[in-house]
Amino acid sequence: MSRLRILGGPGFYPGRIQITKPPLPELPHLADRLATSLTTGILTKGDQLAEFEAEVTNVLGVKYAVGVSSCTVGLTLSLAALKWKKGLKLFERKKVLIPSFTFLATATASCWAGLEPLFVDSNLDTYNMSVSDLEKKHTDDVLAIVCTHVFGNPTGVEKILEFASKKNLFVIFDAAHGFGILHKGKPIGGEGSASSFSLTPTKLLTSGEGGFVTTNDDDMAYKLRILREYGSSPGVHDTAYPGLNGRMSELHAILGRWGLTRLEDEAQNRCERVEIYKSALKDIPGITFQNIESGHRCSYKDMGIRIDSKLFGLTRDELHKVLTAENMECKKYFYPTVHKHTYFIGVPDDCPNATKLSEEMLCPPLFGNMTNTQQASIISVIIEAYEKREDIKKAVK
Repeated sequence: MSRLRILGGPGFYPGRIQITKPPLPELPHLADRLATSLTTGILTKGDQLAEFEAEVTNVLGVKYAVGVSSCTVGLTLSLAALKWKKGLKLFERKKVLIPSFTFLATATASCWAGLEPLFVDSNLDTYNMSVSDLEKKHTDDVLAIVCTHVFGNPTGVEKILEFASKKNLFVIFDAAHGFGILHKGKPIGGEGSASSFSLTPTKLLTSGEGGFVTTNDDDMAYKLRILREYGSSPGVHDTAYPGLNGRMSELHAILGRWGLTRLEDEAQNRCERVEIYKSALKDIPGITFQNIESGHRCSYKDMGIRIDSKLFGLTRDELHKVLTAENMECKKYFYPTVHKHTYFIGVPDDCPNATKLSEEMLCPPLFGNMTNTQQASIISVIIEAYEKREDIKKAVK
């Protein structure tokens, strides 16, 4: 008798297991800083953000960290800063090379910065941008490359930077999954012109909402600080270059500062959970994992597993239905690939690997404080789904 709910069984876990759960403090840990902010009435542009920025530069080993209201805003302002550097008006069209297998914000930020995205295919093993396809897609009117660390995998950074150097292109890293990454044993953030990090609740470090742009470029940091203030220097109502209200609030900074002290613990805990998943599932036919180059640490904002339906006996979507029936939240990242989104229909879309990844990728629950019982239940569901694959195919028709 199967235990799978989709087959009429009692199920493997009594409650709901969410896709992720951020490490959060108890109120007393934030009380003093919150009290100061609320008492003084300084809710933005205060000491908390300034100190958070300084702490991030220290943790990541970068020269500048500019707090912003979101990673998407960070990407938009970073690309706008590049146009400013080149003496281009914001409305002057240029092209930008971006991966198709990424979160949609990578593309939409490019559009808001007045750039036309050219979609680049992925490597099937690392899930990151394909340098060979990058070389094919490059044209003379490309301004920059936006490279995503997919799920927090830094593999391929050197090759991207090498190609960009040959072609005299800027590189912006979409480091939404970046906190917790180690590249050759060191945190990322200083590569290329800038990196944009996310602090939303699904990340290893969260401030509720918000993000950071990091850079070692003096001029880039200067321009970013102006651009997050509408494009005007503080106290001056004069647009130097069109910007946004892109600031991070003091209250978000207070939460983020606490999280920064727990970042390494969360990164190590997630890596340990990933190794448990891999050890338990590595011999199941049709399941493969992301390749992380030796010497690097993936942040594992998500753990993506690829499902080969011919070998596993179920499609990714069928396994998704099994896990969902067990109240185990999982995501089909990134489905569909960005080049198949409604807005981009008609844009050249020769990205077969990205499409394949989007159709085979499933991300099960993963967070640092996941219990052994929760993870064992998820693993048991996946294994029994494989064992009962014929019965499941009939049940989900």
